[in-house]
Amino acid sequence: MSKYGDLDFDERWYDEPLEKYLDHKQSVDEVTDTTFNEIHLAIVATPTDVEWQAWDEFVSWRDGMTLADARAFHQQLDDAGLGSRTIEGYLRIVQSFLKELLERDVIESNPVAYICDEADFDHDEPDKIDRTVGEIGEYLRSVPNLQQRALGLTFAKTGIRFGENYNIDLPYLNLDHDIYDQILDQHDVTLVDEIANHPDTLYIPSEPTTGETFQGEQRVAGNKRKRSTKIPIDGELKKALLDWLVVRPETSHPHPLWVSAVGKPNRIGTSHPKKKLTNYWAEETGLVDDGSTGAFTPHWFRHFFTTNMKPGRGHHDDSIAPSLVKYIRGDVEDDIMEVYTHEWGDQVREQYLDAIYHFGIYD
Repeated sequence: MSKYGDLDFDERWYDEPLEKYLDHKQSVDEVTDTTFNEIHLAIVATPTDVEWQAWDEFVSWRDGMTLADARAFHQQLDDAGLGSRTIEGYLRIVQSFLKELLERDVIESNPVAYICDEADFDHDEPDKIDRTVGEIGEYLRSVPNLQQRALGLTFAKTGIRFGENYNIDLPYLNLDHDIYDQILDQHDVTLVDEIANHPDTLYIPSEPTTGETFQGEQRVAGNKRKRSTKIPIDGELKKALLDWLVVRPETSHPHPLWVSAVGKPNRIGTSHPKKKLTNYWAEETGLVDDGSTGAFTPHWFRHFFTTNMKPGRGHHDDSIAPSLVKYIRGDVEDDIMEVYTHEWGDQVREQYLDAIYHFGIYD
């Protein structure tokens, strides 16, 4: 019941609440185009080249919402490396949207309002950190945890998105080594056709999306890739992955690569890479003074890869074509992507292996 009593609201608030709200903001509140675009970004849809999803994409809110949904929405904004002001702005927009629906009895709760009240927004924006290939190599070499080291190397060597790394399962990873063959046999794992004949290759499919059941598991993070991609694995990353795989706890289908060793081995939690790799170990090894500022996150490696692999940028002498950087990152889908897909060996693998930076982890 709204605070005004039982009012006869427009039926569209109940039948098409999102569409009605957008119409209301434009026609009644007469928001500016800039504000309307911000509302659309926060609630409706995000571009394909960002690392987070709008409320309607991320949460099945029409079927009911929980505090866990709201916290997960907040967390994915944080994991994407957005600034504190931006995160608060998006949360406030969603909170206002749900408040309108709550007052009209369209929904029964506003968990985002609770999260906004609960959150401690720190608007002292963190300094952008700049680290050389050598400094990142020293940091990763100093991480004693084999899973965290391999996880960090995968982020740094490929520039893949958080969800894409988080969702890796063994059938999508082909390592040309007897030890890995034994692991696959032991778990009765069959490599996907796309990389079965491509040794030392990681396959990132365009699916799953957040909340989708993929390979029998409901995924809490999405890949958000325009097209499926085969990414070469160089010798240094291969060594780090094998080091982790020989001690990795046994798992069942779908055989996640990154697993928790606590209790029954399952895929690690979505906050794990940030809390362990880019907060705790970055601080412990002296890469950053304070790992909790949000300046150094898993998403940071995506920028590191882009900067150092594009010609004339970063701290790395070698480079690959900007279009190839986009192909590996999974940014776009156009004609040049078809060339890389169909002439992968010459166009992608050789160029990548010739140019990718070396951290000296095992030197």
